Amino acid sequence: MTDLAWLGAAEGARRVATGTLTAERWTEALLARCALLQVELAAWITLDADGALATARTADRGGAQGPLHGVPIGLKDCIDTAGQRTTGHSRLHLDRVPARDAAIVTRLRVAGAVILGKHAMYELSYGGPSFDLPFPPARNPWDPARIPGGSSSGSASAVASGQGPLAIGTDAGGSIRQPAAYCGVVGLKPTLGLVSRAGVLPMTFTMGEPGPMARTVEDCALLLDAIAGTRTLPMLGSGLAGTRIGVLRSFFDGPAVRASDAVIATVEHALRLLAALGAQVAEARPPAPHDLDACGRIILLAEAFANHEAQLRTDPTVYGTLARHRFALGAFLSAADLLQAQRRRMRLAAEMDALFDDHDLLVCAAEVSGAPRFDDAVSAESFPFVAQPSLRIPFNLTGHPALSLPAGFDASGMPLALQMVARRGDEARLLAAAQALEARLGVRDARPPRFP
Repeated sequence: MTDLAWLGAAEGARRVATGTLTAERWTEALLARCALLQVELAAWITLDADGALATARTADRGGAQGPLHGVPIGLKDCIDTAGQRTTGHSRLHLDRVPARDAAIVTRLRVAGAVILGKHAMYELSYGGPSFDLPFPPARNPWDPARIPGGSSSGSASAVASGQGPLAIGTDAGGSIRQPAAYCGVVGLKPTLGLVSRAGVLPMTFTMGEPGPMARTVEDCALLLDAIAGTRTLPMLGSGLAGTRIGVLRSFFDGPAVRASDAVIATVEHALRLLAALGAQVAEARPPAPHDLDACGRIILLAEAFANHEAQLRTDPTVYGTLARHRFALGAFLSAADLLQAQRRRMRLAAEMDALFDDHDLLVCAAEVSGAPRFDDAVSAESFPFVAQPSLRIPFNLTGHPALSLPAGFDASGMPLALQMVARRGDEARLLAAAQALEARLGVRDARPPRFP
């Protein structure tokens, strides 16, 4: 069971296709591991053992073999699945059973994926990690006393602990990339609009999209191609020679954002490796982190409040405390605030676009530190997400694809990550560069010591 727990999606698909592994056996092994680790890590809201095994057996009987034929996958519990509840990790939707699949789920089924179930998350993609909800918060497999990040918390925890090779999260303000960074997995926020949001419980209207999470860049590319119709896999292995890398130093080692010494050292090490691989590394001058963050926060808060205004006015107590407080912040914004933020958004996006005149990719930290402990991260009376500018919201605002890549560990043994950003629509170059760096960083096969 342990070997199958750590089997990657691409290799597993090859084994299923050649008949050296059955999808049923792989699925059974993972379902057993999911049930075993659920008590400690709480990565799942719903495990669909019967449905997953039925799909796996169908895959073993042959038929059309898509790129994910027989590959198990988990979904963040804001993504609709026909006939199976989609709760958003909230009592607001405890009994919500969609009649049809989300567009992304339809693509997964056509690709041959075996859907194991629905992952825990921050409530409605915003309020968490919370202990006043019908389901417990997911925990970080590198240290269960620490948060896995959010809002795709259960997805990162499950992938990092061998409960499945792939997951689909969503990212409106870093909700794929933060948990990927904290849990030591690869997470990609695609270009804005590349992946359909139809059938995904909305948090915002203009800043969020579903995206892949995996333990390797290759598996991330495999999943992206299946859900978005892209062709990134053929670009893997193309190397970094001549690639122009722009360093966003103000995003991790400047007056606005100062990451931990361990994070800064990790980024500097990665930059040296990029140069050794033939990349041309130079400083880039992005818009100010405070400007990008403030603009993105205003839009995110206004749109999130608009989605929940009617319920908040009718009965706000249906939400957990953190979600209720955070959604309510949007009530204090005016139409003029939102309009000015949208106008500023266009200018900031153009300024970020201009960086790609001189650089092929941009690099910074994915997070300012390793994952904090629950005791330090959870407070119903504070809003820690406004303490300093986010390293991730800027690329939700501008729509550029951004990837979190495991790059090292801090003194406590917690994962640290690099963030790589590309032109809109250039996921192929982004993933190829990330894979080349991944091969040199030496952390790709690291496993949480408590859950080997």
